[in-house]
Amino acid sequence: MSDTIDAAVQPTTQLDQGTAIETPAGVDLQVPARDYVRLAQGFYFVFWGLLLTVLTGAQLLMPIDMPPFAESFLGVGVLATLIGSWRLYQVRSLGKSWHQRIRQAFALAMLMTYFCLFFYWWRRVPMSTYLLGNVLAFAASGIVYIIAFNRVVAVLAAALGRKDMVFESRMFGSGNIGLLLLPFACIIAYIIGMAVLQRSDPISELRFLLGRANLLIIVVLLLPFSLTLSLAWSCKDAVLRQLSALDHPRDHGADRS
Repeated sequence: MSDTIDAAVQPTTQLDQGTAIETPAGVDLQVPARDYVRLAQGFYFVFWGLLLTVLTGAQLLMPIDMPPFAESFLGVGVLATLIGSWRLYQVRSLGKSWHQRIRQAFALAMLMTYFCLFFYWWRRVPMSTYLLGNVLAFAASGIVYIIAFNRVVAVLAAALGRKDMVFESRMFGSGNIGLLLLPFACIIAYIIGMAVLQRSDPISELRFLLGRANLLIIVVLLLPFSLTLSLAWSCKDAVLRQLSALDHPRDHGADRS
């Protein structure tokens, strides 16, 4: 009967706690196989979701003609990001720091999903200032989500003992703040300032700014985002390696010999 009980116990693997972020020393985190599956699925969905969301959203904001079905790719991307964040949120075995940071990212993913609806309406009523404000809120929540996602990656990388990935996630997060969040805040301040001081139309000011954006500026602004996507894919691969180690554990006796 003991063999039956042991077979029913789900395999776990112990992460390196010496490098964990904000995790008390001496705590042994045992990660079950089902959480590795959730992590792999979560990073996979977030990777493709963010890619679709940013590429489609950036083109829909630009003053160019897009086919109507292109808007559906934006919805698919946002929904995939929400599903991936939800799968990551279901993981409970990585400690308090992980839970706090993934909870913030999941809340931002829900905000993106909410404001995405206004994006569809604004495309049909482009002269509405109210809808434009919600579209800008959608963009802001997406940028903050990318920054929060880098912090999520940092926690997982530290638990896996990947110091290189911890450094990259922090560096890319800082890059997203400097190259995405701060320019976006300057754009919002410019639009509000012109509307208050010169009584100009916010929509006209936004179109003016988007019309002056060239390919080089877009590439520079999206560089930190592309690096964040590479981190998401690297995390998925690292998690799959850990999951594979559960199915093919090392023979420690053979290693000692």
